[in-house]
Amino acid sequence: MSKAALVGKAGEALVAAELMRQGIYVAHPAYDGGIDLLAFKEEAPSIVVPIQIKARAGSCFHFQKAWFQKASGIVLVQVWNITTDPACFVFGSLVDVEDALGDHSASPTWWTKGTYNVTQPGAHHIHRMARHRNRWDRIIGRLGG
Repeated sequence: MSKAALVGKAGEALVAAELMRQGIYVAHPAYDGGIDLLAFKEEAPSIVVPIQIKARAGSCFHFQKAWFQKASGIVLVQVWNITTDPACFVFGSLVDVEDALGDHSASPTWWTKGTYNVTQPGAHHIHRMARHRNRWDRIIGRLGG
């Protein structure tokens, strides 16, 4: 397994552990078609939140509009610094992503290609991302609590 694959699996494990710590059950799909985890409550197993996780060893980030088309109600979790001091950013919709992108959400790259990448986030990027840090309520709220 490559280092990138290990980083991705570590991100999935971290997100799963955090949700379980908060009393949420998680399942791992047998097939990775863009959904990494399924979150649910034991008392309401028919209500499921699909989760896409993108983990990085550093603090760069990449967004794609297509990720939100994988499944209805999908939530994106970006994990930064997985190998040192992990930070999780939870996006429940494209509106949340565009909030994090700020002025970049009006860029031709985002509007025409549906993708945006920041390899070295500046202070303004970090400030905008902070609003989405540990927003587990964007998953738990969809499960009824």
